[in-house]
Amino acid sequence: MVNYVFGFEEERGADLWRSLRQLLRYDPDQIQLLYVTPHRWTPFYKSVELRPVIQPDTRRWDDKHQVLANRHMPPWRLFLWFKLMELTLQLRPKALRRLLFHPDPVQRHSMRWYSQMGRRVWFHEVLDFLFKPRRLRQGPCLRDFRVPGLAEREYALALPVALRGIGRPTH
Repeated sequence: MVNYVFGFEEERGADLWRSLRQLLRYDPDQIQLLYVTPHRWTPFYKSVELRPVIQPDTRRWDDKHQVLANRHMPPWRLFLWFKLMELTLQLRPKALRRLLFHPDPVQRHSMRWYSQMGRRVWFHEVLDFLFKPRRLRQGPCLRDFRVPGLAEREYALALPVALRGIGRPTH
């Protein structure tokens, strides 16, 4: 399994072409492509707080939707690269041969399961991108993007407000 993350500000088509060639050299059984997502609790957030937000729906800040604008290409082109790379890597003859005829039945089963899930999701993601465009052309920078209650919902390790103070010594 190889993971690859899209959505860094300086990406250009030539960079993604080089990445695809490198991924092909890795010859992975499976590939998982993701978008970089600026969660407040990560060091990445601070480093990109001046980048424009193009996905205002924070429910879509889930690594499968582009959240931040790319300086050198529009969202549709990055999405097209994303989907073409998925197809290229998953439909290679070597990968399909391993999927169908891997000698280890446990590996073969897990690869088939993952591929089946990917097929279901792939079409859904394409339709979602085409027909649910809630993206902003030029949104506010991440630092100025404010959603009421977002900070409380984003801190994964924070205690809910109702539980703060419970279980702490009172002396």
